[in-house]
Amino acid sequence: MTSKPAYISLGDPSGIGPEVFIKSLQSPEIYENLSSFIVVSSEDVIKKTLKNLNQSYKINLILNKTDISNEAINILNVDGCHDYDLGSPKEANAKYILDCLKKASDLSEKNKSCLVTGPINKKVLSSYEKKFSGHTEFLKTRFKSDEVLMFLSNGALHLGIITTHIPLSQVSSSISKELILKKYKLLDNGLKSIFKISKPRIGVLGLNPHAGESGTIGTEENEVISPAINELIDNGYDAIGPVSADTAFAAGNYDAVLSMYHDQALPVIKTLDFNKTVNITLGLPFLRVSVDHGTAENIAADYSANNESMLEAMRISLNRHET
Repeated sequence: MTSKPAYISLGDPSGIGPEVFIKSLQSPEIYENLSSFIVVSSEDVIKKTLKNLNQSYKINLILNKTDISNEAINILNVDGCHDYDLGSPKEANAKYILDCLKKASDLSEKNKSCLVTGPINKKVLSSYEKKFSGHTEFLKTRFKSDEVLMFLSNGALHLGIITTHIPLSQVSSSISKELILKKYKLLDNGLKSIFKISKPRIGVLGLNPHAGESGTIGTEENEVISPAINELIDNGYDAIGPVSADTAFAAGNYDAVLSMYHDQALPVIKTLDFNKTVNITLGLPFLRVSVDHGTAENIAADYSANNESMLEAMRISLNRHET
């Protein structure tokens, strides 16, 4: 278990991020380790959420990690949050949301710690940060990472995603042998370091139906994907593929699957267990773990959100091994 506290950004205050965080404190594992978490947020957001959930946790405002308490919610206060209504995100809060993310991620890098992120509204953030397309891309740019990998897990299934938030029409031209090699190695390393799988067996999906059927339904498998897999095998990796996506999840028996694009794999893991799935970013100078759901504005005012994804993200950050 780590001694370095994780930094948490809660995302849009109009969504369910603050709610699922507070609900996760009811877990004995989390509550007994409050000093392992620093929330980068407006104090008012936490107070409002506590009041509406009828919870009475103590609040400890800190200036740095030396002030943390194990008997309270440790908050590094960020100003700038305007009045908000649950379920109605405001562009006026875009700067505040991004300030929280920047501060939390910068501290995670500085302290070689972990970043836990709540859900954001991309449309709201892009009104302030032009071309904002998601946490993964933003953090990659901010920390000048050579490459990052969107890695999703629900404990039973591990997924790596080669291309993320781009139009489907751009996927084929975006995939290259070099990209597959980089993403595969990040996935392999993440399985070893986070989940302690000593020699991961990874199925690499094809791009086309039936993995191209020997070139009759597309050429990407023969021209790009297979050469990458062959090189990985030559270098000692247990890579299998290209595997047809319609059978890989049912009969593959892999430690993880590396998919070519976002919606090739995410519907599978979310169907298996939507609530416990977490989104991990590999390749940053720190571990980033996130809920794998949105702001759920349609239920935010009801305080009826399921907090299992946030709880799993916090558990991973709590039990990570320091490097």
